[in-house]
Amino acid sequence: MAVCSAAAAQVSDPLAGIEADARAALTESRAGSEERVAAQVTLAILLQSRGRYQEAEPLLRDAHALAMRREGTDSAVAAFISSRLALQLFVLDRAEAAEPLLRRAATILSAARDAPPPFVAMVLLDHGLVLAHLGRHGEAEAPLRRGVALVDTGAVDAGLVLPGALLALGTALRARGQAAEAEPVLRRALTLHEAQFGRDHFATRVALVAVGAALREQGREGEAEPLLRRAVYAHAATGIWDNFAAISAATAMGQLTRRRSPGEARVFYARAALGAQRRIAQYRDHGPAAQAELRSFAPIFVGQVEAAWWMGVRK
Repeated sequence: MAVCSAAAAQVSDPLAGIEADARAALTESRAGSEERVAAQVTLAILLQSRGRYQEAEPLLRDAHALAMRREGTDSAVAAFISSRLALQLFVLDRAEAAEPLLRRAATILSAARDAPPPFVAMVLLDHGLVLAHLGRHGEAEAPLRRGVALVDTGAVDAGLVLPGALLALGTALRARGQAAEAEPVLRRALTLHEAQFGRDHFATRVALVAVGAALREQGREGEAEPLLRRAVYAHAATGIWDNFAAISAATAMGQLTRRRSPGEARVFYARAALGAQRRIAQYRDHGPAAQAELRSFAPIFVGQVEAAWWMGVRK
């Protein structure tokens, strides 16, 4: 399990080490040895953490073949490497193909007594994130909970993955109607996103909207409003509205203000409508995907009309 320990060390801090040193270790390792597998996986994880997935893939494929020859197809080492290969598929928008690989890797690693906790936590969190991406929130909750629990023992530093995993877990809880339980999870995700990416980063804005939604679902609209307003203003600074976080934030603010301040609500709804229109414009035809988006955006346009009506009543 030397490869597990080496890879786990890199997973715990994906930015640690120097690429030149990793490449030197790979050069010095003997072909077909366990050290070669460890060096390949370590360098590949470093490259993935920097977004250089194409460079990582051949290293992982070679390491996977070596690991299967040395330790078998069901070994913890082979399972972990296959989970890193699954990330390649996810990056290529092939989440459906990545999910079963991550599921199998999580099963094997969870049963392996000598698999390091960072090793297990990373695969569990990745599996949960992919399931959440696929909209399978009910299935995502269990691996996300287990992964976060390993992090909270103090034995694992999940690094860059934890903020997104917490956001996905909170979203899964909200999808099950458990907004009160989701709130502290989402607040923790927001704190980590702010620390890691900054107050106005896109990922932070997504977390703001999620916390705001959880508060609204508990009837705490007064607490939700400043978070959602902050998200809208941060999106406005970028001028990019064709994403669900921006559309959701503006829609929520329209709903919160339409009776108290119809004029302000009209501005928020106009922002949301602009984002919806830009998204729909990306489709080449009025097919099922475009129709589904139109249906989901219908409340925005209804709200826009209602806000205009209330403003007319007040004149």
